[in-house]
Amino acid sequence: MKKLWVNLKSHSHRGGILLSLLLFTSLAIALALAADHVERKFALRADLSFNRLTSQSDATEAVLASLPEDVHAYALFTPGNEDQALLGLLNRMAAQSTRFTYSVDSLIKNPLLASRISSDLRDQAVSADSLVIVSEATGRSRVLDITDYLRQNFDSQSQAYYISGFQYEKKIAEALVYVTTSKVPQVQILDGHGELGEGQTIALEDLLSNHNYQVSRVNLTRDGVLNPNYPLLILSPQKDLLSHELTAVRRFTGEGGAMLITSDYGDPDDLPNFDALYRSFGFERISGIVVADEEDTATYINSPIYLVPYMAMTDITAELIASGHTTLLLPGARAFEAPDGRTNPLVTPVLTSGLAYIKDVHKAGATLLPETGDRQGTFELALLSSLAHPDGTRSQALILGNSGMLTDAWLYENTYSQEFLLHAISYLSPQNPIVLDIQPKVAARPPMVIPSMALPLLAIILVPVLLLATGVAVLFRRRRR
Repeated sequence: MKKLWVNLKSHSHRGGILLSLLLFTSLAIALALAADHVERKFALRADLSFNRLTSQSDATEAVLASLPEDVHAYALFTPGNEDQALLGLLNRMAAQSTRFTYSVDSLIKNPLLASRISSDLRDQAVSADSLVIVSEATGRSRVLDITDYLRQNFDSQSQAYYISGFQYEKKIAEALVYVTTSKVPQVQILDGHGELGEGQTIALEDLLSNHNYQVSRVNLTRDGVLNPNYPLLILSPQKDLLSHELTAVRRFTGEGGAMLITSDYGDPDDLPNFDALYRSFGFERISGIVVADEEDTATYINSPIYLVPYMAMTDITAELIASGHTTLLLPGARAFEAPDGRTNPLVTPVLTSGLAYIKDVHKAGATLLPETGDRQGTFELALLSSLAHPDGTRSQALILGNSGMLTDAWLYENTYSQEFLLHAISYLSPQNPIVLDIQPKVAARPPMVIPSMALPLLAIILVPVLLLATGVAVLFRRRRR
């Protein structure tokens, strides 16, 4: 009986220890889960990375604090390829504002998600790895992907672009402003006269959309109405304006509306109503294509019709010139001229050719070789005009002799044409663009820089000498003993 009692006490003691261990383990797990929940909810994890990729600037904190509507972000990833830096930043932003939430999903597992998010999203805009930011209150959405997050600079020595930084924070913060603001910058594109169609302006419209502009097409023959608060793009029309359309465009400019016009060398020369509009701003189109003098090799690339123009200092180009971003390529261009001596409109050259001549593209058997009778000299390839109206209103217009520099994705990547376009739109638009002053995070750890090699060399020499001196002193003492 006594032995049985001892065994029972032994088992009871062991059971108590196991129960204590189980309770302690459960408590530790619960505390760990609670700590993880608190860390996620309040984004308490410190960012100790060298570029602090998930940290936020004061500008982002101000955007989150002033969100007028609820915004949800759908982080779409290919399973196994989650962007931890992006998720870390989204978690910090969600912790800072109750109006911002996000979820992680996959188009592979949920292929109908894009259409469920917004009927306005184009299928090609949403990829398997993208971030879709949506405001149900405004009905606006923005799609971001890795190409938006990368900041690239041009290396003049290697003649190639390189990744110089990451701009997760900047692009997401600007997207939040875009989907919630009551006043979105817009751009109008004139339609109905054989202008460049949607298939030809995909790169242009994507660029403007990615920089938070809304793009709409206006057809004046279908009761379209021009808004003078937004610039109008007239992209290489093939048919002329009707009289009532010309009246509508003049009413638009009379109310301060601005225009960005392109006229390619192959466009019809006989467009009297368009030309009347252009002349009111001091623009006169010159028939033919500008061909660079073959000896002036700095003004063209590969072919004398692929012009590299000189950029003049204007309100549009000042920042580009200051930063050295002046390389443009016009693959076939028309020239313009402005009447001399007129102060209204005030016409300023923007892009100018080098030594060149003009060839008639409609002439039978025409070649690009110079011939007697060809008009020669330097020619204006882009003009900027400011027109003052009798009531004091001013309207601006920019005309370019090539539409490709505004619509070609390859030129966007290899020249500064997209920067030129964005500066032009910003100048012509009375509304401020949605651009936040948020610096990109560096892409590579800065290398250690040693200002002087004297100290390291001195250390390399002194350490062995000191060790040797110490050893000699010890040995000398031992010998004296």
